[in-house]
Amino acid sequence: MNALRAVIGWLVAPVPRARVAWVRVIIGTVALIDALFLLRSPRDRGSTPEFYDPIPVAAALGLPAPTTVIALSLLVGIATGLVLLILGARDRPPASVQVTGGLLLGACYTTWCLYGMSFGYVAHDHMAIVLATLLLPTAGICRYRDRTPTEAAGWALRVVQIFTVATYTGSVLAKAVLNDWDLARWGNSGTLVWAFLRRPSPVNELLIEQATLLRIFQWGALAMELLAPLVFFVRERWRWLVVLFFLGFHASTLVLLGIHFLPTVACWSAFLPWERYAAWLAERRRLRSAVPARAAS
Repeated sequence: MNALRAVIGWLVAPVPRARVAWVRVIIGTVALIDALFLLRSPRDRGSTPEFYDPIPVAAALGLPAPTTVIALSLLVGIATGLVLLILGARDRPPASVQVTGGLLLGACYTTWCLYGMSFGYVAHDHMAIVLATLLLPTAGICRYRDRTPTEAAGWALRVVQIFTVATYTGSVLAKAVLNDWDLARWGNSGTLVWAFLRRPSPVNELLIEQATLLRIFQWGALAMELLAPLVFFVRERWRWLVVLFFLGFHASTLVLLGIHFLPTVACWSAFLPWERYAAWLAERRRLRSAVPARAAS
């Protein structure tokens, strides 16, 4: 019973509402960027509905093949939801602005991703961000300057954190399944060589013949994915180092392979105390504005 209470307490550990407000904006901004520039198939395939092969969730929801009008409507919904979230987190707008923005963004972006993956494959890097857009509204009304800690805010962010980490543990599970549960086979394989041949670039062409180095890279990536859950044991004040490490990893995959993982990268924002950063920046601005005032007097 005590263990159960500890787990529940960890899942709903209170965090400031302001933190959720900032994470919502970050997640929403990346969702819009993703729909506009990265996951483009719902818009690009609007005139070719014959290629629409709905994934199970899309089929269960009965989503029809997307048209150009549907795709543009979803884009407008995502953009409008983001604007409402940004404005609604200020002090004066009524709660309905924020609520409407969160629900609109979550519904439209989730539908967009379901369409996008029905034209290609299920991208595991979108798992956490889709759930984030759906779950963050459950935290309730969250303002940029409201540092009141609540369990609802803590629960919403904790779930985003869990599914962000699950992206990496799920990747390890996939590697294990595809290699008959022998992760050493994957670590010693030529996966990176194959990836470099599929996605050649001036950078990876310099490395393609360095077999030992590439195996070290593969084992390093595998270790990173296996150890990702340890972020939950890192003190909050030091978590930015873990986040920076994973950002560095994804920057390297972008340089070497042209693979960005931006949706997952955005979800690492759920681990950071944004309300403290915002307060620090506000204090810096206040001090800077106070210096000329003293000089003038």
